[in-house]
Amino acid sequence: MAELTPEDIAAAREEGDLVALLLMTAGLAPAAVPKQRAAAPELDIVHIAHPGAWPTAANRPVPVAPASGPQIDAALADYRRWLVADRPAASTKCPCTGCAPGGTT
Repeated sequence: MAELTPEDIAAAREEGDLVALLLMTAGLAPAAVPKQRAAAPELDIVHIAHPGAWPTAANRPVPVAPASGPQIDAALADYRRWLVADRPAASTKCPCTGCAPGGTT
C-alpha cells in the first residue's frame, strides 16, 4: 500500500476524487461514479400530460381583471332587457376584456 500524503488528500478533495483515491490506495478498482449535475432553474411552466390540456412548455394564462362597476351595471341592464323581451336570440359579442378576442389585459 502506498503512503498518502496530506497534499494528495487535499488535491483529491479539490478534484472530488477522494473516494476513488482511497479505493485505489487500498488496491480496489473504483466504480465509475457519475458527477452530480447542477440543478436547472425551475421555470414557470405548466406540464399536464393528458389530452386537451395546455401544451407542454406553455405559460399559465394571465388572470382576467375584474369588471368595473359601470361594466357590471351595463351587463345587468342588458340582461334585464333581454329577460323582459321574453328571451329573444342574443348576440354572442361581449365588450368586456375577458370575452373580447385577445382581451386578457
